[in-house]
Amino acid sequence: MMSKKIPKKKSNFLGFRLSEEVLDKLELIAKQENKTRGLIAKDAIEQWLNLELFNQTNQMMMISKSIFSKILSKLDEQSLEIIAKDFANLFSDIMKFSTAKPMNEDNLKLYTTFLINFFGKSGLKWFNTLDIQKRDNIFIFRGLHDMDEVYSKFFTQFYKYLLSEYFNLEFTTKIEDTTSNLIHLEFKMK
Repeated sequence: MMSKKIPKKKSNFLGFRLSEEVLDKLELIAKQENKTRGLIAKDAIEQWLNLELFNQTNQMMMISKSIFSKILSKLDEQSLEIIAKDFANLFSDIMKFSTAKPMNEDNLKLYTTFLINFFGKSGLKWFNTLDIQKRDNIFIFRGLHDMDEVYSKFFTQFYKYLLSEYFNLEFTTKIEDTTSNLIHLEFKMK
């Protein structure tokens, strides 16, 4: 019996020149991640294209972290909560569309992986490091970012609203520790 040949994905070569400054940055990242410059460049182009296509398809625009931080700092507590809820609404739509799975406790592990990829280094880069775990009846969220305390408050409200409204999870907050660059949340599921 002959084995089936698995078709290879088609790829084409693309060559272009880069300045010494860009090449130095590429080399630095390649060394940090123990990858080739070509692989880093390929990944960067793919990530940028995916993000750009997503922005255009969803009629969104990118703003820098510093501008986002300034916007949040101008809001009072009630407005910050409203913005957090609006983000949770938008983000739940993105997650449902991207995973095509219902948002419930059974799919929490799938969504946790999605959240880490979306908010972490390979996605929007809202967090420098991100760890989300579910142990027994405890749900733990830890994230390190380079924003400020207002962002920590915003994200905490956003995340609690996402869990309660969209995953329909009942929980009590066990730990809510936020600083200017760290968010540590622990929820006990009811």
